[in-house]
Amino acid sequence: MRKGYVDTPVGQVHYREHGSGAPLVLLHQTAWSSTQFKNAMEPLAARGLRVIAVDTPGYGMSDGFTSPPTIAQYADILLSVFDQLGLKKASIAAHHTGVSIAISFAARFPDRVERMALHGVPLYTPEERAERLARPHFDQTPQTDGSHLQKRFQNGVRMSPGASLEAINWSTVLFFWAGPLEWYGHHAAFSYDSAPDLMKIKAPTLIMSNTGDTLHVVVDRIKKLRPDFSFSVMEGGTYHVVYDEALPWAKNVADFVLDK
Repeated sequence: MRKGYVDTPVGQVHYREHGSGAPLVLLHQTAWSSTQFKNAMEPLAARGLRVIAVDTPGYGMSDGFTSPPTIAQYADILLSVFDQLGLKKASIAAHHTGVSIAISFAARFPDRVERMALHGVPLYTPEERAERLARPHFDQTPQTDGSHLQKRFQNGVRMSPGASLEAINWSTVLFFWAGPLEWYGHHAAFSYDSAPDLMKIKAPTLIMSNTGDTLHVVVDRIKKLRPDFSFSVMEGGTYHVVYDEALPWAKNVADFVLDK
């Protein structure tokens, strides 16, 4: 596995790359990084794919925006990444906020997308978006006793019962790594009405979900909008299903992307 940077309008964007063959771009949830896919990249590459996991601007090792961006702005940066890496066309696999970016990208640049596997689609009603936007941001102010770290870790345990402590630890570390502007990704996702762009997607698309994810309820909404999409559901799991259940997740993605 190799790592690198590409130059974009918001600065350097970091990525991990492994394997060779048909390109597959991976987009993570907020506030993770390409680390979310580190357990999935090897089995994906073993299927004959050139796997490229991108750190969303502002997360992981990527430079970020200086003011709250829109999902379309994140998608514009992804286009720059495609261009810098010489990807004329690629498949995309994404999770949560990464899904929103992928949807916007595919709707606006359809000729750049081969196939898509979207896990946990943020398809919210206006009321749901308003409620989530109204939630206060987590206070990252350092405390002398380190309680800010413990509070966030315990929040991760509460929100994802059954997730591995390794995954929760990574999510906590990466949350603080993103810094006080960590909320930009979720703010963009909660401000974005993905339904119109979902209707514009031309690429063959697999909607993935797991029953332990709060976004699982959205699957029926998508079936009504796009009954032509394919659907796959994993039992159980948490927000960290991609990290904790990387082998079955990677198999689902590779089977679809390679049209097996």
